[in-house]
Amino acid sequence: MSATPSAPGWEGARNLADLGGLPLTSGGRTAYGVVWASGAPDEITDQGWADARAAGLRRVVDLRNAVEREQAVAPEDVEVVHAPTEDPYDEEFLTECGPWLDHPRSWTPNLERYPDKIARAVLAVAEADGGVLLHCAGGRDRTGMVGSLLLVLAGVDVEGVVANYERGFRGAAEHRGHTLAYDTSSGQWTPEALDQAWEADELDHALADRRPALREWCATFDVVGYLDAAGVGPDARRRLAGRLRGSDG
Repeated sequence: MSATPSAPGWEGARNLADLGGLPLTSGGRTAYGVVWASGAPDEITDQGWADARAAGLRRVVDLRNAVEREQAVAPEDVEVVHAPTEDPYDEEFLTECGPWLDHPRSWTPNLERYPDKIARAVLAVAEADGGVLLHCAGGRDRTGMVGSLLLVLAGVDVEGVVANYERGFRGAAEHRGHTLAYDTSSGQWTPEALDQAWEADELDHALADRRPALREWCATFDVVGYLDAAGVGPDARRRLAGRLRGSDG
C-alpha cells in the first residue's frame, strides 16, 4: 500500500487529498473520511460540494489570513472556521519566518510564536462533528504544517508525514498564481506568477532540500507537549488522535 494520501474527486477542488491510508507506527493506517487537505476551495462546484457532503464533510478549517480570504464559498450546511496560523503584519514573524514560508524550517518558529492560533486550528478539527477540510491557499505550507501536527499526534510514521507533505507540495506546484508569496526584498505579499511554474528538476531539488528539515522537525518537535501548553488538552488530543486512527482514542 502506498504511503501517499488518496485523492477524492470533488469537482473544482485543487490539490485535494484524503489523509486516510497513511502508515501508523503501531501498525495499520489512518482512517479515511476524517480529514481532507486542499488548496483554497473557491472553485469547488455545486456538484463538488455535494460529493464532499456525501463523503462526510461537515466543517472547513480555513488557515488563510484576512489578507487572502475572499467571500465564503462553502454551502450553508458546511461550517467554515477561520483559523489563520500567522499574522501577516507581524514584522518579527516576517523577519524570522519570511524567508522560509514555503519550507519546514519555518514551522518551529511559526508554531512557537502563535500557539493560540495553532490551538484554534487544531481544536476546530478535534471538535468537528464529522469530516473536516483543512486548507490554506495552495495546500502546501500552512496545511502541511498543521496537517503534520495532526498526523504526528495520530502516530503516523515519519515517512508517512514526509509523503503527505511532498504530495501537498507537488500538488500546489500545479496551481501557481492561486497563492500569495512574501517577497523579502520588497516586504510585500504578492501573488505567485502563473508563468513561474516549477520545472521537474526544480521541484525535485526543492523537495530534496525540504525532506531533511521535515524529518528533523518530526524527530525534535514535541507535538504533544506543544499542544498541551497551547491549550489543546488531553481529552481533545485523545479524541482527535482516535478519530484519525479510526478508533475511539
